[in-house]
Amino acid sequence: MDFDPQKFFIGLMDFFSILLPGALLTFLIKTLTPQYAWSVQLYQQFNGAKGWVAFLVASYLLGHFAFLLGSWLDEFYDWLRRRTLNAQIEQIVRRNKNFRWWVRVMVWLTFKRESNEAVDRAGKIKEQSLFRLHAKESINNFQWCKALLAIESPESLAVVQRFEADSKFFRCFIIVLLVMLVWAWPAKNWRLAIAPAVLLPLAMWRYMELRFKATNQAYWSVITLAGRRSDFVIPGDADSKTDVTHAGGVVFRKRWRRGVQFLLVEASKTPDEWVLPKGKIEPGEDTKETAVREVHEETGVWARIRGDLGQNSYSVNGQEVRVQLFLMEQVAVGFRSDKTRRKEWLDLEAAKARATHPKTSQFLAEAEKRLNPADVKSQPVNVP
Repeated sequence: MDFDPQKFFIGLMDFFSILLPGALLTFLIKTLTPQYAWSVQLYQQFNGAKGWVAFLVASYLLGHFAFLLGSWLDEFYDWLRRRTLNAQIEQIVRRNKNFRWWVRVMVWLTFKRESNEAVDRAGKIKEQSLFRLHAKESINNFQWCKALLAIESPESLAVVQRFEADSKFFRCFIIVLLVMLVWAWPAKNWRLAIAPAVLLPLAMWRYMELRFKATNQAYWSVITLAGRRSDFVIPGDADSKTDVTHAGGVVFRKRWRRGVQFLLVEASKTPDEWVLPKGKIEPGEDTKETAVREVHEETGVWARIRGDLGQNSYSVNGQEVRVQLFLMEQVAVGFRSDKTRRKEWLDLEAAKARATHPKTSQFLAEAEKRLNPADVKSQPVNVP
């Protein structure tokens, strides 16, 4: 049997993801437990080789317990991943509000601008592959992708496992840091608490980043394998059923002493033109979701739908563009996606004067007519 350095490295990382955290826990228990405790007295009976054997056995057992407790962190990771960009768009469209600011900050730190398109597409490939067996719910997307890669592309699976092994180490390390904090709190040993307090958020960040890389690598590999098959088609994949090609909105906010302001953005291809934020409807996407997504991508503003302003049609390079526009209200400010395009908040007259196209001015005027002062809520706190 040939020696495989990649598999050896993965096995070594899996082993040390248990042994190293267990060794740290064993050392902490031995060092911080009072000398008169029975566990310390028992351990002191082992000297030399016996002591090392006892230390390794204790490390291995405690490492498995830390591994077991750490596995619950995967639930928190999954909870956070269900709140990425696509989920935030759906939240605003359906409930007229976004997730709390601290959730959005954690999502951005871990997943950046991830929209879960890869996991959704891999899920559809799984459903299509297991449809005949009626087994699509019997295995989650990640585990199915790893099982498929084990058969179709062991090299790709090895890359996934390497990221996964690294993430498991930091997952167990988080448990060790939590134990140190819990141990230091009753004893008011603040010196002992400094290191875990600093390392804990960094370890959590690193764990989620590595798990994100592992899962996405599996999804990307499966999508690539499916893409190489010309006969593989996912039923239900179709373009939008409406003749509308784009969606966007007239976004407003209310500022104290400044009244209502409207949002304009530079055109993508002609920076000297000022237009309403809008963009192309993706296959299978609802127009409201497109409007929320495009406003956020182009301006960094999260805005909810307040009403329908109708459609606008024009021609670009001989092709008709039909835009569905909505009256939208800012609910939060997030991390700007397209930083190359300037944006401006202007009152109605200034916005109409700045707008390049007459239709834009007409939609701004129509939006102002639709606004009922009693319905316009105060401006929310700008948080990421």
